[in-house]
Amino acid sequence: MYSRSIGTGRVTEGELSLRPNPFVAEDPEQFHSNRDKEDMKQVSRVGIESDVVASRSDARRQGAQSIIGYEEPIVLTQSTHSFLFTEPTCSIPFAFALGIVAISYTCLILALHNNLEGNSPSNRLNVPVSVSMDVRVAQYFALLIGLIMEEETPESLYLLRMITENTLHNKAPDLKFGRFVFCACVRIITGYLFYFNMFVVVAQATGVIDIFYDVLALQFLLQVDKIAFRLAKWDVFGKLMKRASTRKCFRAEFEKLPYVRRKRMTIFVKLLYGFNFLILMVGMTAVARKQRRGDYHCDSITVRIEDRIWQNAVVLNSTGGVEEMYLMYSYFNGVYVLNETLGLHDGRPIYTEQNKFNHARYEEKIGAKIIYCKTEGAWVFMHENIRKDRNTRHPGCPWLLRSPNTKSFNLLEVSGDWSIWTGIINTATFQATCNECKLDSEADCNYHGTCISENSESSGKCACDSSEDDGYPLYSGEHCEFARPCIQLIGDSGAVWNLIPIEEKENEYSSWKAYGRGVYIYRGSGEIQGTATDFEEDDLVLMYTGSRWFGSYYRGGKQLGLDYWLHYSRELHAFWDQVYETNTYFVSNPTSHPDPIAVDFFQIGRRGEKYGPLGELIPLSDPPGSGFFTCPGLNMSINDFVLQILEEREGSY
Repeated sequence: MYSRSIGTGRVTEGELSLRPNPFVAEDPEQFHSNRDKEDMKQVSRVGIESDVVASRSDARRQGAQSIIGYEEPIVLTQSTHSFLFTEPTCSIPFAFALGIVAISYTCLILALHNNLEGNSPSNRLNVPVSVSMDVRVAQYFALLIGLIMEEETPESLYLLRMITENTLHNKAPDLKFGRFVFCACVRIITGYLFYFNMFVVVAQATGVIDIFYDVLALQFLLQVDKIAFRLAKWDVFGKLMKRASTRKCFRAEFEKLPYVRRKRMTIFVKLLYGFNFLILMVGMTAVARKQRRGDYHCDSITVRIEDRIWQNAVVLNSTGGVEEMYLMYSYFNGVYVLNETLGLHDGRPIYTEQNKFNHARYEEKIGAKIIYCKTEGAWVFMHENIRKDRNTRHPGCPWLLRSPNTKSFNLLEVSGDWSIWTGIINTATFQATCNECKLDSEADCNYHGTCISENSESSGKCACDSSEDDGYPLYSGEHCEFARPCIQLIGDSGAVWNLIPIEEKENEYSSWKAYGRGVYIYRGSGEIQGTATDFEEDDLVLMYTGSRWFGSYYRGGKQLGLDYWLHYSRELHAFWDQVYETNTYFVSNPTSHPDPIAVDFFQIGRRGEKYGPLGELIPLSDPPGSGFFTCPGLNMSINDFVLQILEEREGSY
């Protein structure tokens, strides 16, 4: 065994075995004695040892990688980007290099623009509202892998660190150091475009495989210059390109600078690499934190549930007992907002029902909720005081409506009919739309207003167009979808109904609204069939309740003051107040119109199990389909009309 160390210039047996022995003959018969054989072997060992020591010296001088771990030679990058400083400015290879740069930049910029298109102030990166834990872990690993795979930035900085103006001039006198630095800057910009694109696609991903596919696709764009260079060397693009790619400067090996001369640059490169890693990780953590807080969810949604009735809904009353009530699901239509107080449920937000007047939180009543239920594997609509049966202890989520099975974190992305409980499981339409809009967008406001925001970071809300004559809005609704309602209605019997104004603040009037529609009051002229109302004391009101218009009376309504009606309007809920069962004389067909024009109405006759949940319905429209109310079109401004109504009512509303 040979065990001489490197420091003594001697070699190991393994090193001796790396090259053939030219002095040992293959045929032992040509030697005359064993002594001659041993002498020849000794000469062979000495010759090989001398060759190995000599090769070590060459490796130290040239900086080439050897069997004992020296660094690989410092050479120019074999990339078309290098043509930017190795070729004359007015040459085909230089123009070809610019074309490759343009392709890489364009593709990366197009990818970035496409991924960021349609963003909003509250979600600049278009990231999903949330992701599962396996996707979250894959996102961090993908950023780390992408940072390792990206070569443009570290390689450019490495060459700038190792090749100085003098060394470049010594090895390739015809090359300009300024253009060499320019080429490095071009590659560094490419690298940072890759970083930005990588972060965006990783943050936007919702699947593990999608993450790595997208990162690999971006990595391919960084290899275009190297692939084109190899094709040029293979004479694919012509003689000029082959000559440019096989220049002697690409084979030149630059000497490694002493550490003292490259110390500052070495420290800078390491700090920059660490900085890139830190920025990617911190950025991903910031996105994840916002997702966990629910910042990317729509803050406010409008819910529309199909007009379905459950006749024997089991309700827990305030005393802890159980009673059965008629439940018309459309009573729960309206605005629901993200409940920040309750936080997330199974990683998803909780949306809570708001009042039907100004979409604020109920103060006394308990609103319904829309949550994700992991035990059901679906989004569900529920109310804590409504059950499917008298067994008040329901494991999991006591749902009333349930979405198709989904793992989606975003309620607005759930499609398909929902299951609805009406004593048995049926299917029904459930629609949820976001009440936010894109800034300066007219389309999101149905071209009847403009989307505005209080600041650049908050979501937009529609500001509906107002009349130049009286200053009142021409449209209403979360997306300005409802035209200004008729301020006065006339029924087929000649009865007159006026829109009810409310002075919420001094000299600031709005109409009393229920479920986003104006509320009308009977003026006292014409005939109202089937009523036993004392119009000197009582009020007869026409209001929308989620899908139908109800004509309801309120005994002693004229004796009640403004404070009572403001409080009532804010706490009104057609189900919990049992408006249909206790107050209603007539009812319309289901409609989504902003006013009761062109809708058939029915007088409610006898009630009972024989007549169904709505009772006996006697048509008021003759013939059917002709509607019941008309809008006379008063020749006065809304201001004058409001003042007239207030004078008639003596400020009661």
